[in-house]
Amino acid sequence: MKDYDMYSRLMAEDDGYGDCSFPDNGSETLVIHPEDHSTLFLSAIYENKGWDVMTDPFVNDDTVTELIKSHSRIICLGHGNPDGLFCADRLIINASHVPLLKKKELICIWCHASDFLKKNNLQSIFYTHMFISEKIESELYDIPTDDLTIDLSNDLFATTLSKYIDSDNIIERVKREYNAPDDTIVSFNRNRLYSNLQEVINA
Repeated sequence: MKDYDMYSRLMAEDDGYGDCSFPDNGSETLVIHPEDHSTLFLSAIYENKGWDVMTDPFVNDDTVTELIKSHSRIICLGHGNPDGLFCADRLIINASHVPLLKKKELICIWCHASDFLKKNNLQSIFYTHMFISEKIESELYDIPTDDLTIDLSNDLFATTLSKYIDSDNIIERVKREYNAPDDTIVSFNRNRLYSNLQEVINA
């Protein structure tokens, strides 16, 4: 999770910042992944899927609303907090979108997405609580590690979710493969992956 100032600095360092477009592939799936070099690994989740992908950090709120309306599945990726998904100096996904999101199939991958979903009474087939994707985040939790270990965790998570994202019972399949008992980062993140569908199954 990042505060706005830290996030804005990261965006300013990104050479590709703002050099984005929205390809309309006529898909029922919309990916919202504001461009940010520190979450580039998440692009493996939707690469070569043929989905509609919105990465422009300067997209206006009206466009975001219309895009959500016109798709049945919404995949939100990036940095965020309990109030929503970050995009440059604002929340691109926030409480104002809740009425629309209640009607959609959701996949939410950002730090504390679980808190956003819970307080807004939203359901999601796959979502995260805290997810360590950078060394600065591991330091917040006093977990000693290095950049290579985090990169390997990030790559394993993204490729595994990509593999199973259209499968039944995503959570079980992802947790089975995104698993390294001796890796503290993978273990930390794996224990903070959730699905409302799993809650229904176990009820």
